[in-house]
Amino acid sequence: MANAVEKLQETHASLIAAVQAGDWQQVGELDKACREQVRVAMEDPARDDLQVASTLEELSETYREVVALCQAVQGKIAEELQGLQRGRQGAKVYQMFR
Repeated sequence: MANAVEKLQETHASLIAAVQAGDWQQVGELDKACREQVRVAMEDPARDDLQVASTLEELSETYREVVALCQAVQGKIAEELQGLQRGRQGAKVYQMFR
């Protein structure tokens, strides 16, 4: 069991590093790996429930932070798109009066 939890902890650490680096493709791959390792850890009949619970709580906190970061990035991109649309509309008006 310790092996499954250790692998999950290592993947969790890699996930944090990928998020900090802004490597979203790697984040996606590590997310899949985390989900698989959680499944493996939960299916192990010899698991240490306290260790698994602690690891899952840490992973859950990371996901909350990642979701908040994604929402912030989404908001920033939405603002940029609105600015681009306003600029495009302004350019059209300019072209009309040239």
